[in-house]
Formats: sequence, structure tokens, C-alpha cells
Amino acid sequence: MYCPIMKNRDEELRVLKDMNNYFGDSITPIIEVIKDEYLIRYKTDEVTGKYIFEKKPGNKNRSKIELDPHEEDIITLKGIEERHKGKKAFVDFFRFSEKEYDNKGFKGIELSFKLSRDYTYYKQRVLQIGHFKNLIPVISIKNGFKVSERELLEFINELRKENPSIAIRITDNLIEDYLEVLEDNLTMEDYLMLDIRSQHVDSKFIELEEFQEMETKASKILLNSPRSRSYKNGNYENLDYTNKIDNKVAVLYKNYGFQGFGDFGGLKDDLPSNSGGNGKGAALGLLFVKEENAFYSIVNNDTNMGVSGYNYVRTEILKRLDFLDKEDNCVVIKRIKDMKIKFGSWATWNNITLSRYIHQQSRK
Repeated sequence: MYCPIMKNRDEELRVLKDMNNYFGDSITPIIEVIKDEYLIRYKTDEVTGKYIFEKKPGNKNRSKIELDPHEEDIITLKGIEERHKGKKAFVDFFRFSEKEYDNKGFKGIELSFKLSRDYTYYKQRVLQIGHFKNLIPVISIKNGFKVSERELLEFINELRKENPSIAIRITDNLIEDYLEVLEDNLTMEDYLMLDIRSQHVDSKFIELEEFQEMETKASKILLNSPRSRSYKNGNYENLDYTNKIDNKVAVLYKNYGFQGFGDFGGLKDDLPSNSGGNGKGAALGLLFVKEENAFYSIVNNDTNMGVSGYNYVRTEILKRLDFLDKEDNCVVIKRIKDMKIKFGSWATWNNITLSRYIHQQSRK
């Protein structure tokens, strides 16, 4: 099983919907919920029930007045279920400590802040997953978010009432603290996810052997984040397989007899931040090639061009279809071919990286 880890940002949700044909038992996403989606409601006249319109400064036309969202308007899980067309997916209501992400100024992730500060609310939201047939709740345990063994067992038992399967996601430094609870209380329908984060898999051989030896009925999944947040686009190689993303976990997990692996599909494990760009930057294309278990990197190092530099990236990709699309069946390459005048944004090419990775991992 391959588990692409995807935050519920717009572009990743677009991938969830557009690449839906490739998801199933062999490719099952882990959705990290960092923000809520709301049903949009508009102000109406109390007497007539008709919408009330307003003309905003600078606009020629009037528009309906959007009401502030409330808790009862949340449709986050419903939105995931609909985009994913009822297929199986893991849902991890995402908590973090600010030191995990270099103390940036974060943007649009008020939900994650609340989940991180209020354990009762976190439990409440995870328990809601039981209302959705094919969404599997994830209990995530890492530094800053430990619970007692008793609390974990209570949480597992609460989830059992509505969920035929649950998942425990735990960092390698903490798994020994919960060994007895995890070995004794997970079933064949459950999943145990060992998360080594951004650490290189070769440095974790002792932890992997201990995970291998764990006596649990649950399926074992190895998670990793192999693309460092410290590298900028211009740091990557041009017209070569990059050595800056070591994808070894995608092959090594089988050697340990684990049932699956997960990663961020060629994207960084980052969060939306307030540090807006100035339009400049190196245009980077990262296309995964399964035979090499590596990302082919194309970079336009003229940072003044910004997203306009993707014309070069596209041109160089199309020159190399003999190994980037030798079977002439890659849906992502087709998208790149169909680009005519506009060659995409930074978000477009994040979508391309992730979509390509999912497509390649679907190949036998």
C-alpha cells in the first residue's frame, strides 16, 4: 500500500479529486486536515426570504452578502468524502508545535492551532470521522502531543464504537512508550504508522527492526518526509536526477515486511505561511521516475523570470519523453503537453509533482 500524505489545501484537494481513478486499496491517501471548509450561506431578507445584495467598492455589479461561518456550517469531512468519491482514506486532524516549522508566521490554519491547544476539541473532531463510512480516523502521537497509555486506550475504544478500522501514527522516538497498548489493542483491520519524519531511513535501522519485531495484528506502514524544507528551488540540479530527495523508503519498506509506506509525494512537509513572495524565484519541475526511484529535476535558474520560467521547464520535459513517458500514457505529461500560452503557477507545478508521483506509484 502507498499512502500519499496530503494536507487539505486547495491544490492537494484538487489532486484528490482529479487523480481519483488511481486511488483504492493499493493507494490510499492520508489527509492532514489543517483548516475547515464551510457551507457558504448568504444574508436574506427576514420577510421575503430573498437574498440581500451589496455593491462593493470598485465593483460594477452587486453581489450577495456572505455570512460569517459557524461551527454548524463545517463540511470538511463531507468535502473530502465527495472529492474522494467514497473511497477509503485516512484522516489526520493535524496538530503541530510551532518549532516543527521554523516558527514561521502561519496563514489560514486556525483549525490546526485550536486542535493543537485543545485536546478535548481534537478528540471531538476525530470522533466525527465515524460518521463517514470509508474515512479512517488517525490518532497522531508525537513530541508535544503525548497522552497517557490509559488515555490512548480510552480513545481507541471510543473510536471502535463507530469505526471498523483505526490508525495510530506515531514517531519513532515514542513508540516504545506505548508498546504494550499498541500490541494488545490493535486488530487486523487497523493500521500502525511509524513516522520517521525527515530523518534518513538508513539512520533508523534499529527502530525499523524493533518495529518489524512488534507483535501486532495491525498493518504496518512506514512514513517519511524525504524532501527537505531547507532547499530552495534553485538548489536543485538541472536536467538530472536529484540527489536531494532520497526515496529509499519506497523500496526498503518491503525488505522489513511492512504492508505499506507513505510520503508527501515529492512535496515539502510545510504549512501555509504569511511570507508572500515577490513573484521571483527559480521555476522547478520534479518528475518522479519509478524505474529509477528518483525525481528528474528541471530548473530555470533565472529567478527574475518567476513562473514565466516554466516555459523552459515544459520545453525540456517534452524533449525527454523517451524516458519520462516512454509508454505514452502519463496523464500528467498530457497536461504539460496541453499547456499552450500559460505554463502554470507555483501551485500548478506542485500539483504536477504530486499527481505524477501518484501515477508512477500506481504502475506495476
